[in-house]
Amino acid sequence: MKTVDDRPPAKPETRVEKKPREPKTSRLKAWATHRHDPLTSLLLTIPVFLVYHLGILLIEMRNGVDLVSGLTFELLHRSLLGYVGLTLGYAAAIAVTVWILRKKGKIKPAEWLPVLGESVVLAVIMSFTIGWATSHLFPGQTGPTPMGPLTKLVMAAGAGFHEELVFRVILFGGGTWVLQKAMREKSALKPALVMALFSSIVFSAIHYVGPFGDTFRVESFVFRMLAGLFLAGVYRWRGFAVAVYTHAIYDLIVFFL
Repeated sequence: MKTVDDRPPAKPETRVEKKPREPKTSRLKAWATHRHDPLTSLLLTIPVFLVYHLGILLIEMRNGVDLVSGLTFELLHRSLLGYVGLTLGYAAAIAVTVWILRKKGKIKPAEWLPVLGESVVLAVIMSFTIGWATSHLFPGQTGPTPMGPLTKLVMAAGAGFHEELVFRVILFGGGTWVLQKAMREKSALKPALVMALFSSIVFSAIHYVGPFGDTFRVESFVFRMLAGLFLAGVYRWRGFAVAVYTHAIYDLIVFFL
C-alpha cells in the first residue's frame, strides 16, 4: 500500500498574473498631452479640402483667406476640367507626400474617427462657451448670413481648412516660433500668449475686409476674437486636424442651429 508520503509531489500551481489596469487619470493625461502628428493632420484634413475646393464650383462664394483657389480660379474660367484636375492633384500630392514620408513621421490614418469625435465635442463646447461669453458682454448678437445648405457646408469646410492654415499654423504657430527666437525665450508660453491674442484679432478683423466682408459690429468682432483664442488653444494642444474639424463643425452648428 502506498502511504501519503509515497504520493508523487503535487505540481506547483501556475498563477497567471493579471496586468494592473491603467488608471483612468493616466489615460486622460496621455490623451491630453498627445498632439496629433503634423503629417497625420495634413492627411486627415484632405476630405475638408476637397469638400471646399470642389464645392465652390457649385456656389457663388469663396473663403476670403483662401490662398490656393485664388491662384487657380483663372483656370476655372478657361477649363472646368482643368480646375477639377488641379484640385484633385493638390489632394493627391498631399497624400503621396505623406505616404513617402511615413517612415519619418507617425502617420496614423486610423486617427480620423477619434479626431472627428473629439472635434465634435470641442465644437459643442466652443458654441456654448464663446456664445455664453459674448451674450454676457452684449445684449444682442448678429445672426448668420442667409445661405443655402450646400453653401453652408462648403463655406464651413473652407473656413475650417484655410483659416486654420493661415491664422493658426502660419500666423500663430509661425509667429510664436519667430517671437520666441527674437525674445530668446526658453519657454514658448509668453510668445504663444502674445501671438494667440494678435492672431485672434487679425482673424476677427479679416472678416470685414474684401467683397465678401461683413459689416463691422463690435459684438461680432469680439465674438470672432474669442473664437480665435479658443481655436488657437485647440491648435496648440491638439494639432492642425482637430482645429480644422472643430472650426468646420462649429460653423455648421452656427449655420444650421
